[in-house]
Amino acid sequence: MKKLFYFFLYFFVFNAFSDGYSQVPNYKTPDVAVIYPKIRIWATPSGGQEAAFNSPSLQWTSEKKTKYSVRLSTSADFTRDLIEKTELNYGIYNPHKTLSQGNWYWQYKVKDGEWSPTYNFRITENTPLFETINSKEIIANIPQSRPRVLINKKDIDLLRVKSKNYAEVTQIIAEADEYLHTTIPTEVDLNPKFEGKNDFENKKIALLASKKVGNKVYMVLHTLCQAYILTGDEKYFKTAKAWVAEAVTWDPMGASHNSDFGDAGTMTGFALALDTFSDKFSKVEKEVIVKNVSVRANGFYKKWVNSVEHRSSSMHVWQHIMHRMLYASIALVGETPDAEKWLSYIYDIWIAQNPKMGEEDGAWFNGYAYFRMNTLTLYEASRIFKDLSGKEFMTNQWFKNNPKWLIYAFPPNSVPDGFCNDGDKHQKPTIGYAGYADAAARIFNDPYAAWYANEIAKSNEISIADDEEFRWYRVTQTNDLPPPAPISKFDLPQAAVFTDIGVGYMHTNLQNAESNLMLSLRSSPFGSLAHTHADQNSFNIAFGGKRLFYNSGYRPAMGDPHFLGWYKHTQGHNAILIDGQGQPFNAGAYGLIPRFIHGEQISYAMGDASNAYSGKDLGENIDLGMKAYMRHYLMLRSGIIVIYDDLEADHPADWNWLLHNDTGLQINEKTKTIYANNEAGAAAVTLHSSSAINFNVTSEFSIPVDNWTKKEDEEGEPMEFTDQWHFKGSTKAKTNKMRYLAIFQINEKNEFKEIKINTKGSYFIGDWEVVAELDVNKAAKLTAYNKKSKASFVSSGALNKNDGPNAKILEYSNGKMLYKESVDVIPKSIQKAALMPDNK
Repeated sequence: MKKLFYFFLYFFVFNAFSDGYSQVPNYKTPDVAVIYPKIRIWATPSGGQEAAFNSPSLQWTSEKKTKYSVRLSTSADFTRDLIEKTELNYGIYNPHKTLSQGNWYWQYKVKDGEWSPTYNFRITENTPLFETINSKEIIANIPQSRPRVLINKKDIDLLRVKSKNYAEVTQIIAEADEYLHTTIPTEVDLNPKFEGKNDFENKKIALLASKKVGNKVYMVLHTLCQAYILTGDEKYFKTAKAWVAEAVTWDPMGASHNSDFGDAGTMTGFALALDTFSDKFSKVEKEVIVKNVSVRANGFYKKWVNSVEHRSSSMHVWQHIMHRMLYASIALVGETPDAEKWLSYIYDIWIAQNPKMGEEDGAWFNGYAYFRMNTLTLYEASRIFKDLSGKEFMTNQWFKNNPKWLIYAFPPNSVPDGFCNDGDKHQKPTIGYAGYADAAARIFNDPYAAWYANEIAKSNEISIADDEEFRWYRVTQTNDLPPPAPISKFDLPQAAVFTDIGVGYMHTNLQNAESNLMLSLRSSPFGSLAHTHADQNSFNIAFGGKRLFYNSGYRPAMGDPHFLGWYKHTQGHNAILIDGQGQPFNAGAYGLIPRFIHGEQISYAMGDASNAYSGKDLGENIDLGMKAYMRHYLMLRSGIIVIYDDLEADHPADWNWLLHNDTGLQINEKTKTIYANNEAGAAAVTLHSSSAINFNVTSEFSIPVDNWTKKEDEEGEPMEFTDQWHFKGSTKAKTNKMRYLAIFQINEKNEFKEIKINTKGSYFIGDWEVVAELDVNKAAKLTAYNKKSKASFVSSGALNKNDGPNAKILEYSNGKMLYKESVDVIPKSIQKAALMPDNK
């Protein structure tokens, strides 16, 4: 019977892909509607899949203002090994016990309604163990004495001794001393100082004003609390009391409530002050603080319950607010019964969904910039729950793999990969990335994380101790952990893919930005949700650590017309438009990177965005008619990148091949060449196609942009939204099938080899011969050969007596032949989604 079950499991998953469309031998595009729906539509774990860990988290679609029951058993009729729970407040149940190996069945129901269909999952000998204690035990383990949030009272004396010579301590005290003389804002300061052109702009401007003041309250009170813990000096309490006395008079549902970040900052500043100075506030003062914190915290709780747990992102919650709510909950346990329910919810959702925007490969689906908004929350919340339970909360492989992703996505001294919101924000990693990487290095004994942290500190000419966000974490947690031994030789591969999130990277000199050519590519199972863009099968190219061909546009604010119509839209990226339209903003508009292979001279990846031009989530049924879209990426070291697109629509379509540069593009339509440069070098891009195309360049956005929110750059100066340059390779006539071949030559000398083409369709660039099948009536194929080194590549077919559909690389190093062959990888998330009902 067990063998029969596994056969059916394989059959269903295989069929989900074998029904898909194929342009590439032996590969089938997944025929799955959505992988990560914006709002949960399935119960998990289910479909016979293996649970993510043991004890599992059961999760289901939830609705507001109700309660649930759940039952779990090793028998489908719920007569054996029964586990039951009633009066659940939200759509998560953590059994908090290790389950026996085998098949498990479960159901849930709403209030007194009918039981749901029966779901099933497996526990195997390989299911990772993760048995937690329940929230009542967590609450019972919270110390009675105060302080207990930033530090436990019993540890203060030791902390003062061990941290005496820490540079961070000197900085904390210096900042706290400055705050002794800082003007305390009033409620009037929460109001905006200027107006926009319409109600939308005015609402955004008011939100930003509220956020700024709320964050200030948090920053000041947080620092004053730290300084008091370190010194015991009464002056910090007196100043903190004055700030609290003013801010508690603000209407918690008024202007200080306009921004969720600002609201949370004010709430948590009060909670930290209450906890740190508990013996110094009067009973009446404490009651006022508790009441104000409770109003704000209950507002978050009511908004979150039966909402946040069934959303695929809830970005602000997971960035800072959940962390701050956790502080507030611990501070107010014993002061109000509500604190226990706040804490229980955070604890349950943390067990079930952390790391929220990652899987196992270490990448973060919202991109490098917004990842930094989550770093302290990820480590601090995990640390708090470990302290209260004795259980390790960073067992997911994502935690160990994450620094590796950062190194590839945002190398020291280099611009980042550029994907997602704020992908254009930094010119090189800031000290905040070093602070995070240093913590990772010490906790996981990771020498590459340590190398990354130290290289960033050197490039910024400051110390890791200058990082503010992880400063208190270092003082209390990691400064006394020994750093790993430094790496003696940098031997990470020069290319890598992270298939869970759908990003890949090819470098020529990853460890040295000044001479590095960096190709970043994206095709993600997460679709275009949250801070991501409609950019499946898009790429960015940096050279010498500077932007060369990057996505374009600006983000004055979320929801801004230019943001939606250009910056987030496909047309702002190095991507493809069909009939002038880009990918929809829909969770079902997803992609993947199923093929990757890497050698010393050659790296190759294939992105599949066949499903990215349709969307079937939240009741939408968008279909732009894209039947298949494979983009092949080939890096020929050094200095050559080949991008080969194989496109098919279900109708005669117009096609646009897009390329962007910050400062200028020139075209020579006769030679089919586009020229560009950056601060480090120059590029010549030769673009060929299966059908005739027009070469068009403009330096204007089709949707104007204005810095109406008065955004500032890293130096605090108003940002200037300057023109950028945009190229379109547009078909002259509609066609069902289309292929593009782009050959990039990039170097610091602004010298480019003439590309010679023979009658057989071979392109000769120096020692390299590239062949791409541009006849749409023949199977797509890409090959490369170096006449000097004898390195060879085929996207499919025979190489060195090895036939078959997989991509292959053959190279020679030190007289030895090196042969590699790709293996198609379908992310686990897609395999699981294929098991879900009605998901085609």
